[in-house]
Amino acid sequence: MSEIRPGNRPIRIVLADDHELVRQGIRAFLETESDFAIVGEAADSDGAVAVCRSEHPDVALLDLVMPGGGGVAATVGIREASPNTAVVILTSFDSESSVLPALKAGALSYLLKDVAASDLADAVRRAARKEATLHPRVAARVVQALRAPESANQSLSEREREVLMLIAEGLANQQIATRLGIGEKTVKTHVSNILAKLDLDDRTQVAVWAWRQGLMPPAQN
Repeated sequence: MSEIRPGNRPIRIVLADDHELVRQGIRAFLETESDFAIVGEAADSDGAVAVCRSEHPDVALLDLVMPGGGGVAATVGIREASPNTAVVILTSFDSESSVLPALKAGALSYLLKDVAASDLADAVRRAARKEATLHPRVAARVVQALRAPESANQSLSEREREVLMLIAEGLANQQIATRLGIGEKTVKTHVSNILAKLDLDDRTQVAVWAWRQGLMPPAQN
């Protein structure tokens, strides 16, 4: 249901998606709502930032995967170029590695492309009021991430935590073995256990996980 805004001004929206047909479909629906006005489109993150810098829309509706750095880079740029623009991510990806960077970059809302048209319209209106909307699966990811540090840390043995910290420092297996006075084969076993317990794919993700959870001290100048 359409809302009356001050001065009957419509909600000004920028669309950014690298698939033209997707943009056309979203635009066609949004333009059926009398309180919406599409003021710009973009096919990549740089274009999204540029049009938001010039138009200062109320809402930027962004795909997560686009050329030029994607929705996360676009979100950062838009928040700098047009601070009053609310960023709404509209994507097919709901993994923690997709959701958390977008929200940390400044996205207000995160929706999946299976969202009902009426729910999308409602989320845009809520975003214009600076109210967040999260798809239920996305909300579950956020809750899981908030709980993860304590539960994951509790599941690691003391030795595994030591290995994790050294991985985060950038040490290779042989260096870790030397530092801890254990065999390299034992280090590999610990690394495998850490990956399994934290549900991560490789040691790079282990390092990122440690930094995100605040386990590493800030760099000293």
